[in-house]
Amino acid sequence: APRDAAGETVMIVDDEPTIRMLVTEIIHDLGYQAVEAGEGASALKMLQSDARIDLLITDVGLPGGMNGRQLADAARTHRPDLKVLFITG
Repeated sequence: APRDAAGETVMIVDDEPTIRMLVTEIIHDLGYQAVEAGEGASALKMLQSDARIDLLITDVGLPGGMNGRQLADAARTHRPDLKVLFITG
């Protein structure tokens, strides 16, 4: 599996704590930094900051009025080159 060599950070967004924990553990095992959010609004706030985020992994079906696709679209207005991986349980 590829390993981080440049201090890259992955954001994991999922409303299920166990899924977030599992994905975060795998990300850490691969040597990447990870930040987490349980819903779209808090994730978008972090994505609109200057924090380093190289990849967004988001659940497609998020609660609270913003699904994963909408989150990715909103994030790309601030980070047009953001890589996104959609997941669903």
